[in-house]
Amino acid sequence: RWSGPGGGSTMFLSAGERVSVEDLLYGIVTVSGNDASVVLAECISGTEAAFAALMNRKAEDLGLNDSNFGNSTGWPDEGRTYTTARDLARLAVSTIRRYPEMYAQFYGRREFTWGETNSGQPITQSNRNPLLGQIRGADGLKTGHTEEAGFCFTGSAERDGRRLVMVVAGLDSYEGRTAESRRFVEWGFNAWELEQLLAQGARIGTAQVQLGGASEVNLVAPRNLAISVPRASDGNRRYSIVYEGPIRAPIAEGQIVAHLVVRSPGLPTQRLPLAAETSVGERRFFGRLWAGFKSLFV
Repeated sequence: RWSGPGGGSTMFLSAGERVSVEDLLYGIVTVSGNDASVVLAECISGTEAAFAALMNRKAEDLGLNDSNFGNSTGWPDEGRTYTTARDLARLAVSTIRRYPEMYAQFYGRREFTWGETNSGQPITQSNRNPLLGQIRGADGLKTGHTEEAGFCFTGSAERDGRRLVMVVAGLDSYEGRTAESRRFVEWGFNAWELEQLLAQGARIGTAQVQLGGASEVNLVAPRNLAISVPRASDGNRRYSIVYEGPIRAPIAEGQIVAHLVVRSPGLPTQRLPLAAETSVGERRFFGRLWAGFKSLFV
């Protein structure tokens, strides 16, 4: 139930109105409805403050290390809510990878109708995404605007199996956001390319295992792994496998236990996940006892 008006964009909920979760999600994603965000937050957690606490726990799980949420909408709150372009990109990637069906359903909608004007006419609002219908392969995500942050946008597009996620912020106008977003994503596709490294399931190394039925586990690519590099790059790269180890058993098959770190001159370090090829159970009691005994003499 929506109990009253708030600030910013709205899907035009009415006080006392009943609305489905699906329509609230359309209201949030398609038309940036702050009213829908608050209603859904209170439905899930009882209060918006409690939902913000839930958001922060999830942000920590996702590795959003430079973000904090004080409300469900991003509305200015004396500095309690803040984030970075990197964290927004990480959140976008997680959304696309973890919920591909919901991403396809909610983020690509061009318009949404909810509410009525004073004369009883239905209110239809267009999706504010500046890429949809304008850039080949564009399929999501979200715009935002406050006086402090300016006009912002986190967007994504996919072409020929290659997906880009981009973030712009601090633009001084709606038109500036539109132009810069389109220019930025086209630059990404034209100036950069994917370099394929490993096919899904390819074995690349091993990791040491502690107190397991095996002393090491093979490391494999959990999906096709590639890095983004400038076109005509010289290929001068260094690769290393990193993990916190030895990795304590038990280990599940497919569990992400290590990373392939790729370093290229003049480019940010890229980290790609590596998974356990097989499960590794714990040693039995006497095996653990013997391992502990031997460690006394190491």
